[in-house]
Amino acid sequence: MFELTSRIADTDSSVSIKHYSLVQRRNLLKQLYQIDQQYRDSLENGSRLTCKQQLFSHKMVANDQANQVLLRKLVETFGWPTQREYGEQGALTAWLIVWHAKPDFQKRYLPLMKRAYQQGLIKQSKSQLGERSNSSSK
Repeated sequence: MFELTSRIADTDSSVSIKHYSLVQRRNLLKQLYQIDQQYRDSLENGSRLTCKQQLFSHKMVANDQANQVLLRKLVETFGWPTQREYGEQGALTAWLIVWHAKPDFQKRYLPLMKRAYQQGLIKQSKSQLGERSNSSSK
């Protein structure tokens, strides 16, 4: 029972966002940020009990995967989230989702991130992500 419930993401990645307004997309990114950080914060500051740490880890992985699906849908439909459209927090959220992904997912979005950075549309550079994927064992 523990395994089953711990692998359920806190968001529904099957939702269609094709007709989301800009406000709905901004709210989605706010939600994804909270979901992205929730169990990372719990791992850092939460219980030191092994069972709770395992739960936090499983939830974090499930949420990362769901967030990646939703970011992919957002980018494919509306383009890379920029500060101009989504605010600093929204652009950071998109970057964090990629940052927490495996290298193959990261590589898919490097060109978009590089272009957005060069155009001054995001603060996080692709080189920061490159440092992560070179040193990551994910």
